[in-house]
Formats: sequence, structure tokens, C-alpha cells
Amino acid sequence: MSSEDKEAQEDELLALASIYDEDEFKRAESAQGGETRICLELPQDFKIFVRGDSTESLQSSGFEYSVCFLPPLVLNFELPPDYPSTSPPVFTLSGKWLSQAQLSALCKHLDNVWEENRGCVVLFAWMQFLKEETLNYLNISSPYELRMCPQGKGQSRTPVGPLEAGKDCGGATGS
Repeated sequence: MSSEDKEAQEDELLALASIYDEDEFKRAESAQGGETRICLELPQDFKIFVRGDSTESLQSSGFEYSVCFLPPLVLNFELPPDYPSTSPPVFTLSGKWLSQAQLSALCKHLDNVWEENRGCVVLFAWMQFLKEETLNYLNISSPYELRMCPQGKGQSRTPVGPLEAGKDCGGATGS
């Protein structure tokens, strides 16, 4: 690890810790990395439409709710020894209400931000993009449809959106 990379990493992590509170940004104790929880700023009167499984009765096929917030996006990252001079952060991005395709699209954009800023620290830019531009980038508007789908014993949410490729729920990885 070059001294310039180590110093840039320390400066970036210290800056992020001073900008965000502990609920939003946590630095890993054992590695150069951490986790950030990003709460999106929703437009006023944002609604979600929750659709049930197609085998349910018509009466319980869907509900519309006004919401003030959605579960946060979670960005876990680790900084390789040659970040930021050569390598990007290694990261995973997850969001309980986004499809695998939507998460993959966001990860691809984060990769592109790294490519455009190669050699510079990018975590703050990533966090700002996710917080301020996710809805527009994914073309999400009110009412946003979520479909309840049975998987095993519990229930999970699979968003239905313009970028969805399948019914896969979960996180995505980028680097």
C-alpha cells in the first residue's frame, strides 16, 4: 500500500464519518471499509401499491399506501490497498424493495462513476448518487408497485419495475 493511497483512504473515511451520523455510516473496525445505509428522499405523497400473489382472492389482490420513507439501500465496501490510485472499492449493494436487475443497474452506474474518476476517492460521490438520484435513474415514480411473492415459509417483496428481469430478490455486487 502506497503512503498516498493509505492517506487518501484515511482522509476519505474520516470525512465520511464527520459528514454522516452513525446510523448512516459505519466504519469497519478490522478492515479499511465499512457500511453506509442510504435513505432516499421521496417526493411528497409518494405511494406504493402492494399486489398480492395471483392465487389470492380478488378482494385482497392489492393495497395502495402513502409512504414517507422506504427501507434504506445498504452499501458495504472494502478498500483494497491500491485504492484510489489503481483499484476501485469492492462493494455490495442491497435494497429490500429493489429487484436484482435494478440493483445491478445501480452497481453498473457506480462502476461507471469509478471509471470517470479513476485515481480519485469516490465513496462520497457514490453515496450522493444513491441518495439523490436512485429514483430518477431507475425511472421509479409514484405509485410504485411491489408484489408480494411467497418464498419458503416467509414473504419477500419483489418489485415490479421497468428494469426488472426476473423474480430474483436480493443484493448485487460490483467492482
